[in-house]
Amino acid sequence: MKIVLASASPRRKRLMERIAGKCSARAAKIDERIHPGEEFPSAAVRLALMKARAVAGRVKNAVVIGADTIAYRGRRTYRKTDDAKAAGRILRELSGKTHAVVTGVAVLFSGGKCVNYTVKASVRMKKLDSKTIDGYLKTGEWKGRAGCYDVSGLGRKLVARVKGEKETVVGLPIKRLRMLIS
Repeated sequence: MKIVLASASPRRKRLMERIAGKCSARAAKIDERIHPGEEFPSAAVRLALMKARAVAGRVKNAVVIGADTIAYRGRRTYRKTDDAKAAGRILRELSGKTHAVVTGVAVLFSGGKCVNYTVKASVRMKKLDSKTIDGYLKTGEWKGRAGCYDVSGLGRKLVARVKGEKETVVGLPIKRLRMLIS
C-alpha cells in the first residue's frame, strides 16, 4: 500500500515511517485559519481533511494522510509562527501553565473511504525564565511548531509533563493510525 503524508513536516514524516516504513510526503498549501467560534478539535480535523484532499488530488492509488495540530489554552490558540518576538511572547504566556494540544487526522483511502478523528493531550510547561526562553529561541527549533516548541527535540527541556500520547504534541498521533493502515 502506497502511503502519502500531506505534510512538509519532517517530524510527522519520521513518525509515519515508524509505523508504516517508507512513505512519501507532499506539502499541502491550504488556508489554515480557524473560523470564528469554531471549536479547536473541529478545526484541527477540518484542516487535516483539507490537507489530505489537496494532496489526494495530485496522487493516484495511495492512502493519503493529513494532520493539523492546534495548541490552545481556553479560547487562545498558539499557532506556529516564524517571528521570534511572537514565539517569545507565546512561551512566556505558557510558562508554568498547562495547555491543551489537539491533532486532527484525516485518512483518505484510494477506494474513497475516509476516516478522520482527533487526539488530545495536555502539556504542563516548566516555569521558564528569560534566559531559558531566549536560549531556546536562538536554536530556531520553535519555527513552524504549534505552541512554539518541539517536545521531540530540545523543547522537551521546557516541558514538565505530557498527559496523553506524546506524538499528538509532535503532530501525528500514531496509536490509532497504526491500526487504520495495517
